[in-house]
Amino acid sequence: MRLRLAIATVALVLLAAGCRPVVRDDAGEPTAGLAAAPTMAVTVAKVVRAPMRDQLTLLGETAALRKLTIRAPAAGRIEDLNLQAGDRVRRGQVIARIINREAEAAKAGAAIAKELDPQHAAAMDQAVRRFASQPGIAVRAPESGIVAQPPLSTSQIVAELDPIVELIDPASIHVEAAAPIDVARLVKPGMTATVTSPLHPGTEFPARVAAISPGFSQGGATVPIRIEFTGPARIDQAGASVEVRIIARDVPDALVVPTAAIFQNADSAAYHVFVLGPDGRAHRTGVTIGIHNLERAQVTHGLEPGQSVITSGGYALSDGLAVRPAPSGR
Repeated sequence: MRLRLAIATVALVLLAAGCRPVVRDDAGEPTAGLAAAPTMAVTVAKVVRAPMRDQLTLLGETAALRKLTIRAPAAGRIEDLNLQAGDRVRRGQVIARIINREAEAAKAGAAIAKELDPQHAAAMDQAVRRFASQPGIAVRAPESGIVAQPPLSTSQIVAELDPIVELIDPASIHVEAAAPIDVARLVKPGMTATVTSPLHPGTEFPARVAAISPGFSQGGATVPIRIEFTGPARIDQAGASVEVRIIARDVPDALVVPTAAIFQNADSAAYHVFVLGPDGRAHRTGVTIGIHNLERAQVTHGLEPGQSVITSGGYALSDGLAVRPAPSGR
């Protein structure tokens, strides 16, 4: 019985030894001791310096600060009006003539006189010709501009001071944009902007923020912002839909990391990253971020150029976790 008990004890010891996990080194050879702590494969990126811009995008439309309506100097019939919307006129240019009603009435009277008194009709016709020999009252443009509204047509009857043509000053064309309340606080007069429009595909018009309205729009959700063109190229048409990109901040040598490396603390608005240390472990490091977008983020405090931050693993990462960088190019 004692011999059988000794044999059973030795068998249990050997069985326990055989079930112990085998720990191997980097070469794959078995090593002594217990199993190693788990290691997570991660991707990393270097902390680098690169330019960063905080760009705001707003929608708006063009408008003219200066408009001019040319009106009829007298009642009568319009002649020689050949303008169309978009045409340019010069200061002093004759854009039309008005044949006044008196001349029209005299011609009509002469025609009736020919039927009623043919004997004296010739003398009356000569008198009417002398009276109505002028081509009409010239209508001149007081200022240079672009025709904004389709004008009246030739032979149309107008009363005194009726509008004939509406002009806009192309140099006064600007953009009226609408900024949401949370964005308006970032916009300041003098900021650089770029204007684009489907009216001119592929063209970028340099501009700047000229003024910010002290009040809200009618709905109370946006703030009107006036954008002025700064270059010789500009949009001449009023009422054109545009997109405005405003550069709120510009840092030419920002400290930059991928946005995927940034984590926000669950209990506060603070941020942190995991730095890959020389010991092969992830070290949680608090950071302050500045300009950021979907791809990159500026770090203003907490990191140094050349450090490696972990960009994968998500919230499975923890301070002190053993990690292994994945080979580059994978």
